[in-house]
Amino acid sequence: MDIKAYISSGILEQYVLGKLSPQEEAEVAQKAEQHPEIRQELDAIEMALEEYALLHGKMPPPGVLSAILQRLHAEQQLPGQAPTRRRRLLSYAAGLLLVVAVAGLLAFYQKTRQQEGVIAGLNQQMEAVRQSCDSVQLVAQQLENILDFVRQPATRAIAMESTGLSPDAIATVFYNPETQRSLIGVGQLPTPASDKQYQLWAITGAGPVSMGVFELAAGGQPLQEVSFVSDAQAFAVTLENRGGSPAPTLDQMYVLGNNS
Repeated sequence: MDIKAYISSGILEQYVLGKLSPQEEAEVAQKAEQHPEIRQELDAIEMALEEYALLHGKMPPPGVLSAILQRLHAEQQLPGQAPTRRRRLLSYAAGLLLVVAVAGLLAFYQKTRQQEGVIAGLNQQMEAVRQSCDSVQLVAQQLENILDFVRQPATRAIAMESTGLSPDAIATVFYNPETQRSLIGVGQLPTPASDKQYQLWAITGAGPVSMGVFELAAGGQPLQEVSFVSDAQAFAVTLENRGGSPAPTLDQMYVLGNNS
C-alpha cells in the first residue's frame, strides 16, 4: 500500500468532515490503526480544522455541518468511548451552529422591528394628514356658515372709516337684526401693543354699548363673532387696555360708521 498516495488522496479530510459512508469510515479507521503515519495525519487534520474554526469563527462549507451533527450523535451513542479530538471538533461545530442560528434569529427580529418602526412612522404621518384634513374641513365649514350669514337679505354691511388716528384704518360690521347676530371684519388697523386690545362699540340712543373685544388675527378667520346690540345707530372701534373697558376711550377711536 502506498501510504503517501493514500494520504494525498483527500480521503482523510473527508473522514474528519464526516463525508464518507459508514463502510468507508470503517476502512479509514482500520488503516489508521494499522499505520501510525495515517493516524498522525488524521490528528493533524483535526487539529488544523479546530484551530481554524476557533480563530475565524466560520462555518464549514454547505452540507458539512449536517454531516458533522450526524457523526457527533452517532459517536455519542457509543458507550464507554473516550472523548477524541474529532469528537471535540464535532461538538464545537454543533455549538457554532447554535450561535449562527441565534444570530439569524436576532437579525430577523431586528429587521422585523425596523419594519414595525417604518409602519408606525407611516401611521403617524397618516394621522397627521387626517388631522390636517379635519382642520381644513372645519375651517371650510366655518367660512361657509359666515358666507351664508353675509348673503342673508337682512344682513347689513356697515363700513367704519378712519377717524384720522390712522388714515388707512378701516373695518366692517355685518349686522342682522332678524337673526340678532353680528360679526366684524378688520380691513386694516395698526398692530396694538401687547397690553392693548381693540374694542367694538354700538352707539345707541342710550349711549355706547360694548360689543366685545377682538383680535386682528383670529385663526385665519376673516370675520369674528361679536355681541349683538339692538337698535344700534352707529358703530365704532377704540383701542383699550387688554380685556376691554366699560366706556370707550374717545381719543383712541380709530374707525366709525353709521348704521343707515
